[in-house]
Amino acid sequence: MLCLAPYPCSRAVPSRAIVGGAPVTPDALALDGDTILASRHLSRGYPAVNPDGSVNAVVEIPSGTTAKFDVDEDAGTLRWARKREDNTRREIDYLAYPVNYGMVPRTLAADGDPLDIIVLGRGIERAHVTPTRIIGVLKMAHDDTRDDKLIAVPLEAALHNGFSRLRDLGELDEDYPETRHILVLWFSHYWGKGATEVVGWGDAAEAKAILDDAMTKVSSPAAGRTAPPGSRDLRPRGAPPSGWLAGSPSVPHLR
Repeated sequence: MLCLAPYPCSRAVPSRAIVGGAPVTPDALALDGDTILASRHLSRGYPAVNPDGSVNAVVEIPSGTTAKFDVDEDAGTLRWARKREDNTRREIDYLAYPVNYGMVPRTLAADGDPLDIIVLGRGIERAHVTPTRIIGVLKMAHDDTRDDKLIAVPLEAALHNGFSRLRDLGELDEDYPETRHILVLWFSHYWGKGATEVVGWGDAAEAKAILDDAMTKVSSPAAGRTAPPGSRDLRPRGAPPSGWLAGSPSVPHLR
């Protein structure tokens, strides 16, 4: 059964399929309330980087929503994620996503999944694949494993907004003060107390190096879904919390 609900999206069309509280991109088909079939394999049907240097982002979770969707890497579809303990649909028990969230196709991150990407700006339809510019990276850990998230801005004409002109984190701070503070606070708590940890920020060059590494792991014959060596134990066991914890004036930037 399809869930019907209003959602402020950039290209909303009346009667478009709504899955997980957000409209589905026009070139994809909602098979049911859990699964979206795109026009191409979402994990392998697109390059990570386009000829013009832009980076493709597959939007799994539009901003303003809470339903957790993941790309099925075998089928290439987008599916509503399930809880391991009871197989029910996963939704974050927190404020809705403040950004569009997804993955970069044909990449393998340190946690054994495709590399995560955040696209700033208004809501983008679920399962939409859009070119972006990388401006930085939010370096995180989840269960002691690296869980980095590229920070990107949309380049597609239909999705252009104020963020689209940004080229680095310095411009983000200047034009949209406290955005990084919001991201740190939200991503530090969205899976519950202590589940995730923000380690720091990296600039566009570091983000691109992380992307290159994730692309190399896919092209390597040894690539697999197991986290590679060196991806765990980001800080010494027992190390004290960093200065960005709640109450610290350094929360927004982590330079």
